[in-house]
Amino acid sequence: MRLIHKALPVLLGGLWACSQVHAAEPPALTIGVAESDGPAIVKLSGGDEPGLVGGLSKEIGDSLARALGTQARYQVLSRKRIDSSIEQSRVDVVCNANPAWYRSPDKLGWTNEIYPQIERIVSKTDMPNIQRVDQLAGHRVGTILGYSYASVEPLWHSRQATKVSDTRADLQMKSLLVGVTDVVINSELELASWAQSHPKEARQVKMHSMTLTMLPTMCAVAPKSAWSVAQLNQAIADLKRTGEIKTIFRRYQWQGNR
Repeated sequence: MRLIHKALPVLLGGLWACSQVHAAEPPALTIGVAESDGPAIVKLSGGDEPGLVGGLSKEIGDSLARALGTQARYQVLSRKRIDSSIEQSRVDVVCNANPAWYRSPDKLGWTNEIYPQIERIVSKTDMPNIQRVDQLAGHRVGTILGYSYASVEPLWHSRQATKVSDTRADLQMKSLLVGVTDVVINSELELASWAQSHPKEARQVKMHSMTLTMLPTMCAVAPKSAWSVAQLNQAIADLKRTGEIKTIFRRYQWQGNR
């Protein structure tokens, strides 16, 4: 019995030390990503349960986790599960986000802007530069099915321009190249991703300098997130100060004709 009593403090001390090491480890940053986001934002592995293997969301997420001193974990979600997953705190954050895209933005926290989502116009290289929306009159305008284009809607309603919808950016660009449409509208990130994958075809088109729309993207933060808005904002500020976000974002911008 005496041997057991002598060993007990040592054993308890060892257990306490182990618990302190584990307690000091910060929680992982669990990031939800939408499987429906394009390849510029999300690159997924194949199979029945795809995982995140690349894209802007992964680069930003990994950097954000490092700035917090932790590891990033990703959950790939269908578009219809994004709202419920963040509202019920099944993930900590979704970082390709804007309050306008969510059904109940007031239930969530919101960080400062990470990068802008810019909507641009692309055409064949021989088209004169478009500097105003009304210059789209008389043209067939390629869009993505289900997306909203508020600034151009009046032209379609008045039949001054024709709306042509495709389901994906690659189909949208194919329609432009074969002459089904005269111009296309999409985010610069989606268009740049297409251009990187189709360098030969990209030489036949140009991106117009006019910004059709610009929205800030930020992190939506779950009500019971392991990380607070303040902590995330500090990490974002650190990444901006070092230029890391700018360096990452530059890799995904349009590099072709303007």
